Amino acid sequence: MNTTDTIAAPATGVGGAVSIIRISGPDALTVGNALWRGRRPLARENARQLLYGKLDREPVLAVYMPGPHSYTGDDVVELQLHGSPLAVSAALQGCFRAGARPAEPGEFTFRAFVNGKLELTQAEAVGDLIAARSEQARKLAENQLAGRLGAALAELRERLLRSLAECESRLDFPEEELDWESEPETPVLAVRDRLRELAATAEAAQLWREGVTVVICGRPNAGKSSLLNALLGYDRAIVTEIPGTTRDTLEELVNLDGIPVRLTDTAGLREGGDQVEQLGMERSRRSLASAEVRFWVLDAATPERELECAELRRLAPAGNTIAVWNKLDCCPDPEALPPLPRPTVRISARTGAGLEELRRAFRQLIWQDGTVPEPELGVNRRHRALLLSALAELEPVVAHLQREEWELAAVGLRRALAELGRITGETADPDLLADIFSRFCIGK
Repeated sequence: MNTTDTIAAPATGVGGAVSIIRISGPDALTVGNALWRGRRPLARENARQLLYGKLDREPVLAVYMPGPHSYTGDDVVELQLHGSPLAVSAALQGCFRAGARPAEPGEFTFRAFVNGKLELTQAEAVGDLIAARSEQARKLAENQLAGRLGAALAELRERLLRSLAECESRLDFPEEELDWESEPETPVLAVRDRLRELAATAEAAQLWREGVTVVICGRPNAGKSSLLNALLGYDRAIVTEIPGTTRDTLEELVNLDGIPVRLTDTAGLREGGDQVEQLGMERSRRSLASAEVRFWVLDAATPERELECAELRRLAPAGNTIAVWNKLDCCPDPEALPPLPRPTVRISARTGAGLEELRRAFRQLIWQDGTVPEPELGVNRRHRALLLSALAELEPVVAHLQREEWELAAVGLRRALAELGRITGETADPDLLADIFSRFCIGK
């Protein structure tokens, strides 16, 4: 991506009531005025005013935002028109004929980063905010977009820079009585502890952002599809009394206690079955093997309870499986259900009884102590890897400072500073930037 061309792309999804086309670059005003016609052309005199006009015969609102006071830092023109895909396509073709080129994924935000409007963690937060699938993920993205993570890292880098300056002054002026720290390792230890705290937020943040895969599994006719429908709140899967109704895996997204969950209903596992059911069961086994959490559904109304439990013990590991006795409304003796060496709940997917208990068991399995963390900052995998790399560089620095090995300490401090700079983009290489912004959608 270069920052000298004028680029254009839809900034909204095509097909809604209104679409916005964003034009950014040195010739944005020229391109905009080549398409749009109003009582007066777009100009600095009416900058940031939403003006009514037409594009051919199509009524269109237009606004001109001169750089550097725009999203990208360049001159920007935005056209608001009817969301028809044909209208959007025609407007874009007009932009291209007037000299703009199609924007690449994330190119508007890339320009905002290059022009100093956003640092790299804020730019990443734009993508996180668009992709947020939970309320907590949205809050984390908003905090990061507001610059809180960048500010925290800037403060830590400033402390390390002061330590580096002291190391260098001790090397350059060893005989001078300057205002040096009596325990030079103390500031570095404080930074190290804070970096560890930030790195520790990655696990919870990943759950909020990416969620978990939950597979509903068990023997045929245990009520797996009924449980899927109950958790979704609507009838998504076909439910009958005939064993083997579900022949394929069925995936849906749902929020369980605020956590985004990819919920997969599977074909019942049993011996035999026709060729189609066998194929479905093979897919079930693959889903079972890759699942992060399993809801193993058992039929509480069947006389073959021991067979139900045997399949669970044979196929489902204890660490990430919740045993779900279903059909509690049809069970004559719930207290006689066999005990299982796993978290176990009793529900009726038909009536909804016990579903809240299942949610509590899920929360306990995910968060261990059942306490839901709500950090203001949550680093992603890239941030965590660089934080751990910076920590690895700082570990020997403490010992070097205690032994007054100023040159060696300075080397480690510079390396740690470089790793932290890669998080915010101050020392990021072009390949890293290309990888990050390529994940964005076109128009953002």
